[in-house]
Amino acid sequence: MEIVHLGYFIRDLIVLATTTTAALIIVLLRRKAKATMKYRPFGIAAFSALLSFVLISIAQVIGALINTTILFPKMDFWQAIRSVMLTLASFLLLLSVMMFYIPFGRGRYMVLKVATEPTLESWGGYYCEREECYAAFKELLNLRLPGIAISRDPPEIFREKLNLKLTPVIWISKVKHEEAVSPTKLEYLTQRLADFMRGVEIDKVILIDCIDYLILENGERAVFKFITTLKDMATLYRGILIVAVEKETLSEKAYNFLTSELDSLEKLKIDFYGRKEKESA
Repeated sequence: MEIVHLGYFIRDLIVLATTTTAALIIVLLRRKAKATMKYRPFGIAAFSALLSFVLISIAQVIGALINTTILFPKMDFWQAIRSVMLTLASFLLLLSVMMFYIPFGRGRYMVLKVATEPTLESWGGYYCEREECYAAFKELLNLRLPGIAISRDPPEIFREKLNLKLTPVIWISKVKHEEAVSPTKLEYLTQRLADFMRGVEIDKVILIDCIDYLILENGERAVFKFITTLKDMATLYRGILIVAVEKETLSEKAYNFLTSELDSLEKLKIDFYGRKEKESA
C-alpha cells in the first residue's frame, strides 16, 4: 500500500480517531446512566449520536483508503459512498440535538444545582448497634434525606427488611452479579460514595452495616483509612455516616478505633430518640 495524498490521509486519520473516541464515550455514558437513558428523548439522542459517529468513523476509514493505492483507482465510487454516509450522519446529529431540545429548549425541563438549608447541622460519622443504626437510617430517610446503604444483603432483601422502596443499596459480595461489588474494591466504594455526597448540596445519609466483613477482606488498616476518609467527606459535604459496630464481631483494636473515631449515635440531633422516650412513657 502506498499513500497518494499524505496530507488528506493524515487528516482523515485524525478525524477517525476523534469520532471513534466520541462513540466510545457515548457507549460508556449509556452504560453508566441507564436510568437516565430510559427517558425516551435522552435515549434517542444518545443512540442517534452514537450511530452518527460510527458512520463518520467508517466514512473516514474509506477516506483514508481513498488516499492510498487500495481505493484510489475507484475513487469516484467510494467518494459517493462516503458522501452518502456523511449525509446520513449529519441528519442523525441533527436528530440528536433535537431530542435534547424537546425537554430543555421548550422550557419543560431545566437542570438545577440542588441546594437546601441545613436541617441537621450534625454532619460527620456515627456508630451504633445494627438495629439502632437501621432505625436511625429509616428516620433520616423519613426526613426526606437522600440515602444509600452498604450492606451484605442483596438490595431487594435489604429494602424489604427495612420496608424501603427506592433507596439505593450497594451489595457487598464476591458473587459475580451486576449489582454486587467486591469487598476488596474500597477505592471504588470511596469514589462512588464521594460522588453521592458531592452530587447535591443537601443533607444526606450513608449506612454501612458490614464493617466486620470489610475488615475481614481488607484488613483493619485499609478499612480504618476508608472510614476516616468517608467521615471527613461527610463533614465537608453535609453527609451523615452511620456505621453499625457490633463489639462481638470485631477485634478490640478495631472496636476501640471505630468508637473513638466516630461519635455515638446519641449525639446525632434527630428526634427519634425523643419519640422513643415518649413511646416508653
